[in-house]
Amino acid sequence: MFAKRITCQLWCGLLVLIIAGCGGAPPSTTMTGSQPNTASSAVNEINQSLSLVAAQSGDSADYRIGPDDLLQMTIYNIPEQDARVTPRVTLLRVSQDGLIVAPLVGTVQVKGKTPRQLEQDLRQRYEKYIKSPQIGVLVTEYRQRVSVMGAVQKPGVFELTGPKTVIDMVALAGGITEKAGNQVHLYRQDAEGRRQTAVIDLLVLANPAASQVDPKDAQLVNVPVQAGDVINVPQAGMYFVDGAVHKPGSYPIGRNYTVTQALAAAGGLDPELADSDSITIYRRRSPTDMETIPVNIDEVLARKRPDLQVQPDDVIVVPMSSAKYFVKRFVGSLIGGVSVGQAIR
Repeated sequence: MFAKRITCQLWCGLLVLIIAGCGGAPPSTTMTGSQPNTASSAVNEINQSLSLVAAQSGDSADYRIGPDDLLQMTIYNIPEQDARVTPRVTLLRVSQDGLIVAPLVGTVQVKGKTPRQLEQDLRQRYEKYIKSPQIGVLVTEYRQRVSVMGAVQKPGVFELTGPKTVIDMVALAGGITEKAGNQVHLYRQDAEGRRQTAVIDLLVLANPAASQVDPKDAQLVNVPVQAGDVINVPQAGMYFVDGAVHKPGSYPIGRNYTVTQALAAAGGLDPELADSDSITIYRRRSPTDMETIPVNIDEVLARKRPDLQVQPDDVIVVPMSSAKYFVKRFVGSLIGGVSVGQAIR
């Protein structure tokens, strides 16, 4: 899962926001920015950088197990005389529900776990039968898929053949085209079905050193992908709206949009959830300068504040009001439960 709070670990202005979709906290958004890439030489340079970084990335420990994966479980300290009853090595196919059936311990939920996490889980389960079990888990067949779309050379659905990151997937799609803007969007649903979004700067992603980002912090940007993720590289001249709106996503600036017009294009604010006086625009002024522009939409509509012009690659975030969320989810559920109870009577 992406970070759960606003962080400022990249001194160049890398911003990580979470705006949790329908879950108690706002869905997640990661934002960094740079200048649009239109020239062929600039596109080629970025694609070469993506390929180089992709060749160096990938840690099997980060891979998240999913349906149809084939796992090899090895229990190293099974005595030879017991190997026929409890095999040392077992191949386990993950079901569509994310389950495996292991010898002795039975059904185990593995979906979303890394191999190391599963090893720890299995050790605890096997302690009932084996003293200090030593267990290893290896993914021998990867069956997860990720979609890459937008301004890339070869958009499509890609099967994961091992642990992959955002850079890996963009590189697998042939890199960006000359129409690409300066952002990469990552869409994901967590285990509870909540929508999450990461907005990542393409220049920082391809070449963190040129963007004056600490390499250790840059690793936060190139996040590992998970099964079902959708990666989108929007064309240049787009802005992005996320949070408590009806239709979050990327939109083209076909004319001079103001903030209110941009929000209207995104379906408008969700009146049951939106914190309308705490909207924020994140705008890149330079590779090392991120501007944060607060917007109180109520004052804008009352003409007490100007209706600002939206610029390409702006990220407009509408936070969720905690009070409104509590009323909608908890009080609303309670009222609904009472109604059902009365109907049953």
